[in-house]
Amino acid sequence: MTTEEGRAGHFAAAASPADEPGLAQIIDASPIPTFVLDRKHVITHWNRALAAISGYPGEQAVGRSDPWRAFYPQPRPVLANLVIDGADRAQLAAHYGDRLRPSPLIEGAFEAEDFLPPLVGGGRWLYFTAAPLYDDAGRIIGAIETLQDITERRAAEAALVSYRDQLEDRVRQRTSELSEANEELDHYAYAVSHDLRSPLRAMRNYADFLEQDLAGTLSEEQQSYFAGMRQALRHGEDLVADLLALSAIGRTAISPQATPLGEFLAELVGGMALAEDQCVRLAPAWPTVTAERTLLAQIFRNLIGNGLKFNHAARKTVDLDWQATPAGYCTITVSDNGIGIEPRFFEQIFGIFQRLHTRHEFDGTGIGLALVRKAAHHLHGSVQVASTAGAGSVFTIVLPLQSADPHETSHERN
Repeated sequence: MTTEEGRAGHFAAAASPADEPGLAQIIDASPIPTFVLDRKHVITHWNRALAAISGYPGEQAVGRSDPWRAFYPQPRPVLANLVIDGADRAQLAAHYGDRLRPSPLIEGAFEAEDFLPPLVGGGRWLYFTAAPLYDDAGRIIGAIETLQDITERRAAEAALVSYRDQLEDRVRQRTSELSEANEELDHYAYAVSHDLRSPLRAMRNYADFLEQDLAGTLSEEQQSYFAGMRQALRHGEDLVADLLALSAIGRTAISPQATPLGEFLAELVGGMALAEDQCVRLAPAWPTVTAERTLLAQIFRNLIGNGLKFNHAARKTVDLDWQATPAGYCTITVSDNGIGIEPRFFEQIFGIFQRLHTRHEFDGTGIGLALVRKAAHHLHGSVQVASTAGAGSVFTIVLPLQSADPHETSHERN
């Protein structure tokens, strides 16, 4: 006989209240609510802990075959009854549903959780385990069932779920409010930028008229004032144009088109009127992407323009290359030999009106890279930068890659 069988035999010997008084005392003194049934489903042990939690005294329970009275309002088998009868999983599930599972420690035993209304204190959540008892021949001669009060644990879990739900509701509410606020700001920025164009244009026209009327009478210093005025007005118009472009992203409907990137970029670069000391080089064999061309133009016009502008090299060069990814995206790099960016500014440069240099050093509005990031986001892509101060920058744009012909796979580069 194995050790486990011997231990089960001792439990079996206690199936009668008169047998193994030491074992009966151990069960009765245990702080874990416990009861034992014999093979005929008669209660042989009902300890004090169970009497306290159920309100059903042991002297009333022992000798009866209706343990359900302590737990349920109507007759039904308890878990120990089902274990004694060798109930199959379907029979067990009929009473406990998905709240039941086999014990990972004891063969033939089962565990379950349930809310039992009749218990002391207006009902309790209990976790209970029922294990079969065997005789020396391995026959089931009863079952022992233990119960643990998990009401406080369930209350804590419910409180956590409630808190999580409240937190999620608050996050959704705040997100909605933030989205509405951002939408209002976009409308405001668009309206203000749109309305500013007319007075700026009028100021430029009046400045031109005044300068023409005073032609030949202006001193060199006065001419410099007019030049500064024209430069300031030009900057204001550029700023308004960039603000309008930024606020338009997300406001206007996107119309994705199959766009051969090589042809698109060549045409874009061809319209940039490069200076003699500026060079833009495109890698060969570009793929076709399906995207909104206006957003693509905003991305690459700004990145190429920045690479040429923030550059002190004798030969200012911007290189564009690409690679396909296994996930069906196109990774495009825009590399330059310019002044570079310190890593601590990598995130800052994508903010609106963020400039690392004065307008006297490099002209610009401080909106270009914010526009690039927003445009990439609306194309379901992303943009990142890698750079070292004094050693140029590499901007990486990741965009969904699709072929213009659904039967044709996109180009792949090794």
